[in-house]
Amino acid sequence: MTYRDNPEISKKYKSKKWQRLRYKKLILNPLCERCLKKGIYNSAKIVHHKEYVTDKNFLDDNIFFNIDNLESLCQECHNKEHFCEDVEYNFDENGDLIKK
Repeated sequence: MTYRDNPEISKKYKSKKWQRLRYKKLILNPLCERCLKKGIYNSAKIVHHKEYVTDKNFLDDNIFFNIDNLESLCQECHNKEHFCEDVEYNFDENGDLIKK
């Protein structure tokens, strides 16, 4: 079971508050922050929590809704963060897992 299987966490990701924060982060950092450190210019599509959201901390708004805990990432960097490079997984624009 993943954290997104928890209906309370899933509801938080669907909230207007999260959608606004996600949009704000992508406006502030439209390029992948990890690629940029390497001098590569890739568009960011995913807003990633640096401190992972878990069943134990999702109620802590300082983790969930804290813009300083967010990182703008491209699809590839986000996949590398969560999966080994050889696995064919992706995330959609809402951060939901999709298999290739």
